[in-house]
Amino acid sequence: MKKRIIPILSLLLLFCLSACSAEPEMNFEFDKQVMIDMTKSVVTSYNALPDESAEYLLAEGENIEKTAVAGFRQAQTTDQVGNFTGFDTSEDVVTFENGAKGDILCSIIAKYENRDVRVTVSYSENKLFKARYAEEYKTMEGYAAQNGFATPDDFVKGVESLQQLGYRTTSAKDFITDLLMYSQDNPVTPYKPLECEVTAVYSTSELLLKGAKNMGVGMGVVFAVLIFIAVIIYLLRFIPKLLGKDKKASGASKKPEAAPSKPKAAPIPKGPAVAAASGAEGELVTDGELIAVITAALHAYLADASEAGTVHPPAYTASNDTLVVRSIRRVRK
Repeated sequence: MKKRIIPILSLLLLFCLSACSAEPEMNFEFDKQVMIDMTKSVVTSYNALPDESAEYLLAEGENIEKTAVAGFRQAQTTDQVGNFTGFDTSEDVVTFENGAKGDILCSIIAKYENRDVRVTVSYSENKLFKARYAEEYKTMEGYAAQNGFATPDDFVKGVESLQQLGYRTTSAKDFITDLLMYSQDNPVTPYKPLECEVTAVYSTSELLLKGAKNMGVGMGVVFAVLIFIAVIIYLLRFIPKLLGKDKKASGASKKPEAAPSKPKAAPIPKGPAVAAASGAEGELVTDGELIAVITAALHAYLADASEAGTVHPPAYTASNDTLVVRSIRRVRK
């Protein structure tokens, strides 16, 4: 059983690898060389514009113009790439990828004095080009039939006058494409450029060094803030002492004010003893004097009770006075 499973697994693995190596299906059919030429045209058109033209395109231009001008300007100011010198369109650096919006991304390398720049332009199909291409192809079929050629491809390859125009004559498709793209009257391109992205190319060592610098700056800022916070927390312990000294200094500078007069006590119903202790004008006595008067009144009352024949005075005796003593506390001076 094991001997049968191993070959089956090997075949499955082989099929998986073959499926992974296959090229993905593109969003639409396109000519790679034409797309590369259009990308080069974007670079040469917006690579080094005068300031006035660049400002106008940034404000009023289409999306492809705005993104291209902004990207090349950033490459010059931030990355300091220098002057443009040429293109590197070898197969190992040119890439084609599917975009997220049904477009195709064409990426090439533009060479500069100080650093290479990768330029990526997204393209969509041009419906106007398709319509005009269909018309031109029908016309080419008529010319081929009139001159005894079986197909438009044979007509393009067989007529020497067409070859002298400077267009590609390998096939009718290439010839008509060049004819429409480079027409002096009304040129039209097979693909419509949508957006441009310009990125300076850095080596691995440069990227690592740049990342280390950014990490160092970030960590330095973090530790500086932490040290600053620690110093502030340490200084907070001295604030109460400073405030205490300020209060003492302000208290010493002020003149002593007269002690506020004690509030007058509420009038107390007077019994015979309290009334006798009051002044001639009926002024109230102080707390200490009031306690002494109350104590004397109690002693007098108890003495009267003893003389009346009561051996032990009761714990509570009814009084005609309205004054009721709840407790007696010693006054602390």
